[in-house]
Amino acid sequence: MAITYYKKTIRDSELKQLTKFENGCWINVISPNEEELKFLEENFKLDEQNLLSGIDKHEIPRSEYEEEGNYIILKTVNPNDKKETSTILIVIGPNYFLTLSQYQPRFITEIINNKKEIITTQKLKTLIFFLSEINEEFEKATLNIVKNVDKTKDSAMELRDKDIAELLKQEDALNNFVSAYTYSNRVYERLLKKVRFYEEDKEMLDDLIIEGKEIYHLCMDSLRTISNIRNHFEILMSNKLNRVITLLTVFTILISIPAAISGIYGMNINLPMQNNPVAFYYIMIIVLAIIGLFLFYLKKKKVI
Repeated sequence: MAITYYKKTIRDSELKQLTKFENGCWINVISPNEEELKFLEENFKLDEQNLLSGIDKHEIPRSEYEEEGNYIILKTVNPNDKKETSTILIVIGPNYFLTLSQYQPRFITEIINNKKEIITTQKLKTLIFFLSEINEEFEKATLNIVKNVDKTKDSAMELRDKDIAELLKQEDALNNFVSAYTYSNRVYERLLKKVRFYEEDKEMLDDLIIEGKEIYHLCMDSLRTISNIRNHFEILMSNKLNRVITLLTVFTILISIPAAISGIYGMNINLPMQNNPVAFYYIMIIVLAIIGLFLFYLKKKKVI
């Protein structure tokens, strides 16, 4: 079953897995099929489209407030690829707390293994904890990408094709993270207006908004760095291409000079010095002199 139930009260020492639903429990849903989605819809009166949004990786973070519960849709770091994002749906029901996603986030695995603690009966505190963990995972993934971008910047003169491909992946990841930070902060701000948090929880949510804005600006700085690296690389490649074309052009001209003279002397007509036994050497001296003058001219004009 993709649907599992967990519960921990303030008196319990650790999180317990339940065999069926109980009031105050946490419902964790991972990669549900149609039958399981239908079960959630019918038994907990949940909206079908919102449930489907929880497993849609292209869904935009948002929040909706209905009679059956508050729906909060957010982006998380994909546990299978730290440069990708996935979607998670959080539902705060009247007597339960539900999470639904295609891939189980790392922090949920740690909670289930009792490496991190939550009190499932305290729904709003559990929500704040989940939001904090989502922010922390994004921050770690962002800082890792920023570090790699800074390393790439230091070796911009020696970039290879695979380095450029990796840089483009990092740029795409940062763009996804920027979008996630932007929409998530709007969701957090709306939560502050719509949900009655305790003052301590409000302060924590305010801190999450500030942290999100700081990491957002870090992403934007790193994106500008990537753009500068790419522009620098394009200029280097353009200069190298121009030098290669120049050298090939010069080489072609140098080859064409003796080819033209030898072509003339290969014609079946009377030519100067054609009966002279040392004519070949005279002609070679003239060819070399022309080439030398041509190279001198190119050097003076800084073409080569």
